[in-house]
Amino acid sequence: MAKPSAASLKRVTAQNLRGLGADRLAEILVEVADTRVDLKRRLRMELAAGLGPAHLVPEIDKRLAALETSRGQVAWRQKPAFLRDLDALRGLVAHRLAAEAPDTALERMWRFLATHAQTSARLRDHDEAFEAIYRRAAGDLGSLLTAHDPHLAAQALIDAAAAAPLSWAKWTSAVFADGMNKTAAIALAVAQARAQHAPGWIQVVRHLADAAADVEAYGATYGQAALETPAVAVEIARRWLAAGHIEPAGHALRRAAPMPKGSSGRLAAPDFDWESAWIDYLEASGQTAAAQAVRWASFQRTLDLARARAFVGGLDGFDDVEAEEQVLSYAAAHRDVQRGLAVLMDWPAYAEASRMILERDEDAKIDPDLAEAWAAKLRRRFEGAAHRLLRRGAATALKRRDFEASRRLTEEADAIAI
Repeated sequence: MAKPSAASLKRVTAQNLRGLGADRLAEILVEVADTRVDLKRRLRMELAAGLGPAHLVPEIDKRLAALETSRGQVAWRQKPAFLRDLDALRGLVAHRLAAEAPDTALERMWRFLATHAQTSARLRDHDEAFEAIYRRAAGDLGSLLTAHDPHLAAQALIDAAAAAPLSWAKWTSAVFADGMNKTAAIALAVAQARAQHAPGWIQVVRHLADAAADVEAYGATYGQAALETPAVAVEIARRWLAAGHIEPAGHALRRAAPMPKGSSGRLAAPDFDWESAWIDYLEASGQTAAAQAVRWASFQRTLDLARARAFVGGLDGFDDVEAEEQVLSYAAAHRDVQRGLAVLMDWPAYAEASRMILERDEDAKIDPDLAEAWAAKLRRRFEGAAHRLLRRGAATALKRRDFEASRRLTEEADAIAI
C-alpha cells in the first residue's frame, strides 16, 4: 500500500486532525476561541450539551433572548459567522436537546422560528442561505410535532402562521415534509374557519391542502377567473392525477381549454404546460390515440424535441420507426430552416441534417454560433454539409457586421477539403 504523501497528511481533514491528539486540539481550539466570539459561544454550548439539558437549556435561552432583542445591523463581514452561529443554535435544539428533552426542544424551536422577523431586519440582504436555516428549522419543528396531539399541534401552527403569514407561506410545506396528514387536515379546517386576508395566508392554506391531500380545498383558494387560466388549471389537474382522480383532472383542464379567437372560429394555440397536462390526462383516461394526436399537433406547432420523443416513444414495434421518419421528414421540410435543422441535429439525425443543408442551402439563414457548433459534429462524415453550413453562418455574420465571426467561419470552411 502506497505511503500517504506529506501534502495529503497536511490537509485539514478529520482523520489528519485526530493524529494531533485530544490535548493538542483542545489547546488550539482555546487559542482560536479567544479571538472568535462565535466559536467560543459554540464551544460553551457544546460543553453544556455534554452535561445535559439542565445546563444546555440556559445557554440556548440566553442566545434566543439575544436574537429576540438585538437590533444592531449585521455587517457583511460578520454575516458568514452570524449564519453559522444561527444554524448551530438550530442544530443544538433540533438534535442535542431534542434527544433528551423533546418537549423542551419543541418550545425552543417555536421561539427560534419566531425570531425570523427580528433577525431578518438586522441583515441588509436576506439571501438563500439565511432563509434555508429557517426552512430547516420548520422541518425540525415538524419532526418534533409528530409525537404530539394533532389538534394541539394544528392549533399552534395556525396561531403561529396567523402571526407571521408571509414567513409561514415559505415554511408550512417543510413542516409537513414527513407526513402528519391528520395534523394537516385539522390545521386546514382551522385555517379555513379563520378566513384571514393577510398577504401570504392563502399560500399557507394551499400548503396545508397539499399536506392534507385535499385537492378540492386547494382549488377553493382560487377564484373562478383564476380557475379558467391554464397555469392554475394545470396545478389543480396535476394534483388530481397524482391522487388517482382522473375525471376531476379533466374537468379542471377543460375549464381553461383554448377558446376560439376572432371571427375565424379557430382555436387559440394552447398553453404548452396546459397541453402537457392534457396529454397526461388523456393517457391516464386510456385515450392513447388522442394523446398521440395532441403530441403530434404540438410538435408541428412548436418543434419541441421532448414532444417528438414522446410521440415516437408512445409507439411499439415498427410503428415507432415510421413515427421517427415522420418527425424527421417534418423537421427537414419546415419553413424555418434553422429550427428544423435544430431538431435533426439534436435528435441526432446527422445524415438527414446533412441532406437538408445541401438541399435547402439557398434559403438557409443560420446563426453563426450554431453553424460553428453543428459543423463540428458533421465535418468528419459529412464534409460537404459542414462546409455549406459554415459558409451560411459566415454570410449571416457578415450581414450582422460581425466581421470577426465571418472571418473565422470562412477560414474553417476553407480548411475543409471537399
